[in-house]
Amino acid sequence: MGPKNTEVENELSMPLRYGYGLLLFLSQVLLFGCLGLCIFWIIYYGGGVAWVNDTSKQFNLHYVLMIGGFIFMNGQSILVYKNFLCWKKKYNKVIHTIFFALEISAITIGLMSAIRGHNNSSDPKHFYSLHSWIGLGTLGLFSLQFVVGFIVLLTFLACDATTTKFRHQLEPTHRTFGLIIFSMAVATCVAGLIQTARHRLSGKDGKEDYKDLREQGIVINVLGMIIISLGILLPYVIRSRSIEH
Repeated sequence: MGPKNTEVENELSMPLRYGYGLLLFLSQVLLFGCLGLCIFWIIYYGGGVAWVNDTSKQFNLHYVLMIGGFIFMNGQSILVYKNFLCWKKKYNKVIHTIFFALEISAITIGLMSAIRGHNNSSDPKHFYSLHSWIGLGTLGLFSLQFVVGFIVLLTFLACDATTTKFRHQLEPTHRTFGLIIFSMAVATCVAGLIQTARHRLSGKDGKEDYKDLREQGIVINVLGMIIISLGILLPYVIRSRSIEH
């Protein structure tokens, strides 16, 4: 019975592995598609990005960097351990940390770009919307996650023998909070897209009306749906036991 059971498990594992590989591939397609569609939207409909003297383009920079940081870089950092199963875990930790560093750089610059854009108005108001509140909460949790992860899971590798048990105990919490933060990032970006669509497609002063669902409205909606799809797919991929590290 033992050998036969093993053969059945092996036969079943191959379709599961192929399916899991397909999900990983789909995750990458959605991540790159999300960033690519955002850049297309900003260049084709928004006229590009700027750091100063153009409020609309400053917010364009905010959109690109926030989606690039919170969704693309964050997603890549989460998938590192699943994409490179043949690597030693310490190498994956280094790549994971590099993505985190790039992410926090993009988010910081993106946040400053939005603040500078608001400051161009005669009566600047900051952090009044639900989008900004969720974003600040996400940024706070992300910063805490980065600090704890860097100190405990990376720096403690220097004392690998004495900290192994503690790091292994902390990893499930670190992984769970990573998925929570990604879900909050999805909510932040979707709320931001809704806010942007209502402002830029208000139907006033010669602007298109969002309710007419013109091309730009469709692009924004598709971008939002891709982000939501990633919010569903990535947690499933990470929590799946189909492939063990």
